[in-house]
Amino acid sequence: MNARPILHQLRRLPLAGLAALALTAAPALAAEPHATSRDFRGVVELFTSQGCSTCPPADAVLAALSDRADIVALTFNVDYWDYIGWKDQLATRQNTERQKAYAKAFRTSSVYTPQIVVNGDGDFVGTHQAEIAAALDTRPLNAAPATAGLIEMQVEGDTLIVSAHVERPDRDNPPVLALAIYQDRIETPVLKGENRGHNLVNRHAVRDFRVLGSVSPGKPLRIELPISMVTEGLGARIGCAAMLQNVDHGGKPGRILAAAQLEFAAD
Repeated sequence: MNARPILHQLRRLPLAGLAALALTAAPALAAEPHATSRDFRGVVELFTSQGCSTCPPADAVLAALSDRADIVALTFNVDYWDYIGWKDQLATRQNTERQKAYAKAFRTSSVYTPQIVVNGDGDFVGTHQAEIAAALDTRPLNAAPATAGLIEMQVEGDTLIVSAHVERPDRDNPPVLALAIYQDRIETPVLKGENRGHNLVNRHAVRDFRVLGSVSPGKPLRIELPISMVTEGLGARIGCAAMLQNVDHGGKPGRILAAAQLEFAAD
């Protein structure tokens, strides 16, 4: 990827090490019954912070994308700006580590907010809507052959079933299936720091993220999870997004091959 000039209006920090990811427990909800990656043309991941004064406009960009039926849009609140006056209420270390993993994959020496990653293989300033739209249009996920990857998600009773298939994955380095759990909309009154006095809205805020496994040649991956394991304390509407993503031999993320999501509403 082409080198990008330093953007002085953005926040940057040096890279640090990577951490393990976990999934929390939760109560059951009613959901749309089925989703397939054939219906989704892109994944947009926003790395943002409630303590960053340049982030709210990018939050609005992500919010607009989250309303599109053909896009998996996810907000990853990071924790490295907590020291400047406001502790981000949604930030987690695992969100920060995903951004750092992308920085290593893109061979950059720092991370910044607001940053948007499109389909795992291109990053943009979070407010640069034209560049983001162009990336989604020129390399959509569902434009690839069906053999590139397929995800299906469905709810049977109180069980969430996620399956993934790749016809010809790399035998030595197969893609991984990851699951993100997000809250649809969260409004936070900020009392301190650069955004003091503002009510910030985050859409599709990722609250947990885990790698479910790798997809080997001729062996589709099928995961069954009790819905009660993915919804606890996350409000009236949440979602689950599944992504089939290439990784290199060092575990750094690469191109997303397929993605799908289901949204849940309280009974």
